[in-house]
Amino acid sequence: MKLEHHIALSAIISGILYAAFKSWGLSLSSLLSGIFIDTDHIIDYLVAHGRSIRRSDFFSFFYEEKHRKITLIFHGWEWLFCLGAIAVSTEFNPWVTGLLIGYGHHITSDFLYNKANLKAYSLIWRWKNNFDSRKIFPRDRGYNPRDNK
Repeated sequence: MKLEHHIALSAIISGILYAAFKSWGLSLSSLLSGIFIDTDHIIDYLVAHGRSIRRSDFFSFFYEEKHRKITLIFHGWEWLFCLGAIAVSTEFNPWVTGLLIGYGHHITSDFLYNKANLKAYSLIWRWKNNFDSRKIFPRDRGYNPRDNK
């Protein structure tokens, strides 16, 4: 999903949360986490291209799927479960719960928008596949498992 869509979705959900619960902590942490999870794209870009970031190159690197390795350290179902456990253990602290909600809608919308395999959003599964983008998102790269020699 594109950044502008995450911003819009996060703003809508955060507005609904504020209207329903009158909690700035819940609303703000949901808004920020729903957007800034994508900072892991910057990490992947820098690993592939070094320190200089050109805006046009950065977006084409992901939107045109020019990457061979894709780590996306913050995009993982595992974090959702961890955040859920932390929210429960803090008796649903508004900041933690907002983080959980923002993270949850971000990763779910990415999964649905990108029409990915459920496993593609598992950090452990990506690690086991050496973060190889051809294995993680094979539908877009003409990947054939027999090509993996």
